[in-house]
Amino acid sequence: MWVAGYGLHCNDLIRGHDTSIHLRNCHGIKGADDLRFRCCWEGCNIVLKKESLARHVQAVHLGISYFCDTCNQKFTRTYNLEVHKRNCPTPQ
Repeated sequence: MWVAGYGLHCNDLIRGHDTSIHLRNCHGIKGADDLRFRCCWEGCNIVLKKESLARHVQAVHLGISYFCDTCNQKFTRTYNLEVHKRNCPTPQ
């Protein structure tokens, strides 16, 4: 759970694809993509570039992953899944 200011926890329900919007609007994660922000998820505190923070929260804390329909390989990024699908052999 994201720890907001004053030790409060963020209890907002968000969908994975809304993570960056939520971080911007509710937690003030704004600015250039190469600015560094601390992940305030309880017990995490890793420092990441803004462009990576939403993906980090989705993959590490929300457990969002994408699976290949053909071989069931797991990916944390949709882009990597799409690249994989171009070369994934179809089942025999």
